[in-house]
Amino acid sequence: MKNLKAALAGISLAALTGCSSEIDVIREGRLELLPEYTVGQALESRKLCESTDWTIIEDERGRDIVRYTCEFKDIEKNYRDTANEMIDAAKNDNRPITLQERLNDLESEIARQKQLLKKAQDHIDSGKSWTETKTENGSTYTVWRRVKQQSLTDIESHEREVRNIKNQISMVEKENHESLSLAQETLDKYKGARAFETIDWVVMEDGSFMVLSGSMHHTNIFKDTIEETPHENIQSALYLIYNENFDTLFAYKDALQQIAEL
Repeated sequence: MKNLKAALAGISLAALTGCSSEIDVIREGRLELLPEYTVGQALESRKLCESTDWTIIEDERGRDIVRYTCEFKDIEKNYRDTANEMIDAAKNDNRPITLQERLNDLESEIARQKQLLKKAQDHIDSGKSWTETKTENGSTYTVWRRVKQQSLTDIESHEREVRNIKNQISMVEKENHESLSLAQETLDKYKGARAFETIDWVVMEDGSFMVLSGSMHHTNIFKDTIEETPHENIQSALYLIYNENFDTLFAYKDALQQIAEL
């Protein structure tokens, strides 16, 4: 992978002459290090694109920039499916049931231990506990005083666990409530959401061309805005586009992230 990054850094673009427009120069040209396809063949046949488009825009320097756009497919569906999965997960979460069952068992045990504690204390208060002793390893002890101490220890331990489980139940319920709220908000706002990729190119005076930059764009449905994330390394994106034909946007973004982490 380190060699891959070194190779990508050296990618240059071949010159092409005789094309009728700047868009044609890019579409019909070939990358020197990835010459097996024309740029158009590589960028216009991606499985994850619902559609592709080429336009010319003007940058802040007054240059004509050729912009390729891939409109990613199934974005609304992905939002809808994710929201429904969140709803199903929250409604079918068995953690509260399991925690409540453990809580019930603990509270029953605490009640039993409190009854045993009362019994021990009654024996101690009666003054008869001296008649109920045991000898162990050469030491004599009063049975009911030991029972009392053990019950107090057990009750304290169980009550501590009860508090912990109640906190867990509260956290799970809050998590599921927030998940349901987010899912419902997503279902209310997902329509019209889109995600797309742009890659900008420039054609030189001598007919050669080069890639300038690329970005991912997606609708933030909660702010009703399009947010842009520039590619850290546009050459890496081109390498993936040429060598992999990803079925989903997730797989493509994951591959980009893996290269970025090298």
